[in-house]
Amino acid sequence: MTSASERTGVLEHAPDPAILASVRGILRDKVEHLAEEVDELGTFPAESYQALARAGLAGLLIPHVEGGQQASTVTYAAVIEEIAAVCASTSTVYMTQMHCAYPILVAGSPAQRQRYLPGLCSGTYYGAIAVSEPDAGSDAASMRTSAVIDGDAYVINGQKIFISNGDRADVVVVFATMDRSRGKDAITAFVVERGSPGFTAGQPIHKLGQRGASTVEMFFSDCRVPLDNMLGPPGSGFQLAMRALAKSRISAAAQGVGFARGAYEAAARHFARRGMLDASSSDAQDVQFELAGMYADIAAARALLWRTALSVDTYGDDAWRDRETDIAVTKLHCTDLSVRVAAQAARLLGEDGDRSDLGVERRLRDAKVTQIYDGTNQIQRMLIARAIRRAHA
Repeated sequence: MTSASERTGVLEHAPDPAILASVRGILRDKVEHLAEEVDELGTFPAESYQALARAGLAGLLIPHVEGGQQASTVTYAAVIEEIAAVCASTSTVYMTQMHCAYPILVAGSPAQRQRYLPGLCSGTYYGAIAVSEPDAGSDAASMRTSAVIDGDAYVINGQKIFISNGDRADVVVVFATMDRSRGKDAITAFVVERGSPGFTAGQPIHKLGQRGASTVEMFFSDCRVPLDNMLGPPGSGFQLAMRALAKSRISAAAQGVGFARGAYEAAARHFARRGMLDASSSDAQDVQFELAGMYADIAAARALLWRTALSVDTYGDDAWRDRETDIAVTKLHCTDLSVRVAAQAARLLGEDGDRSDLGVERRLRDAKVTQIYDGTNQIQRMLIARAIRRAHA
């Protein structure tokens, strides 16, 4: 794949302009007009997601040979921002597909990659990744879901919670322990297919935001999984989960930039219609200065996001430990920014701030959960504090 600089003369590691142009066109023509209804009715955004998948845009980080686009992490982050700025639910479905595909790409056998990745990239399959449990959210090492070998299969028992795409998923990457006494060293990943005996998904949870992106509990009751469906060797699941989290935290950060941008743009459009952006009164100038501050904050967050994504592209996924602090800083900053800018936009709109037709209150609701999933922002602060201690030991 030729670099962006070879095609356009811009910064060498900028997002692929052709991919961004394609995404923006689909969002404008196929997604934007559905976003408010998806939120209001809690409708799974299948039509919106499939429009992206049909254009070959669903498997950006997956190699061509596996059915993907083999794009950079910078391009992927920029695409998530674009989608999130328009429709939060579509962005969550979109990135969850990648969160499912990525562990299969990293740890899957050639047969597993061939079986699952083309379908995830084309949108033929929906995917999910199941890590969190009722008593093991941020502390994945304490998970209770178990996997025990029994003849020609592993038998999985346990419960997962807050699983995006879970009720739609044809393919689920499930993390389970093979021996709780060994902690994280016994965690192992498996691919579980829809319809496997003993595997059921609950009803979608009613949520504050991202209402169209279904989030469910999953239940495993003597669920038999073929031996060939283990991802990687026994006990390698914790490291695989941490590598996957590095990608998903970049996804959440990109959503944060997108939600902030969506709220800012909705507010700016409203004030433009009212003539406030051309007026010179003190009230109009106050609005213009507030919008200018939002614009600058979003631009700075995007620069941080792209820098971190570029470091992943430069040093490779195997160096996730070395990038852990950078990723934590990016996830923390960009998701906190999304809530702060959306709240600022709602406040600036005054009595119009909670009007659903303007879309600002929707972005505020959508943004809140980004501070919670893919490692709470308290966890990100803990990781950053640990790095500070090491630096000043």
